[in-house]
Amino acid sequence: MLKKNNHNYPFKKIFYILDNKFKFEIIYYLIQKKMRFGEIKNNLLNINQQLLTKLLKQLEKDKLIKKKQFKGFPRKVEYSITSFGLLFKPVVNNLFKWEEKNKTILIKNIKNKKAESLYDYY
Repeated sequence: MLKKNNHNYPFKKIFYILDNKFKFEIIYYLIQKKMRFGEIKNNLLNINQQLLTKLLKQLEKDKLIKKKQFKGFPRKVEYSITSFGLLFKPVVNNLFKWEEKNKTILIKNIKNKKAESLYDYY
C-alpha cells in the first residue's frame, strides 16, 4: 500500500485539481457547451460570484477550461472546455451514472444520516 504523502499516490494530483464539489459540475456543463459566467452560475446551486470566479480561474490555470473575451460593450466572456479538460468526460459521465444508479440509497442516507458511509448499505 502506498503512503498518502508519496508523490505517486494515485488520486493525489486529481483531487488537488478537483478539490471542490463545484469543479466537477463546471466541467460537466462546459463539456456540453460553451457558457457565459451567468449561465454557469445559474446552473450551480448555492454558489456565490466570488467563489465561482475563483474556481473558474483555477480551472483555467490548470488548463481544463479556457476563457475567451470578446471586444465591445457590454463586455462578453465565454468559457469552454479544453481538449485536456475533455479527457474528464468519461470520468464525469461515469460519476453521474453512478449517482443516478444509486440515487435512492444516496437520498436515504442523506435523509436518515444513520450510516457513516454508503458502504453500510451494500
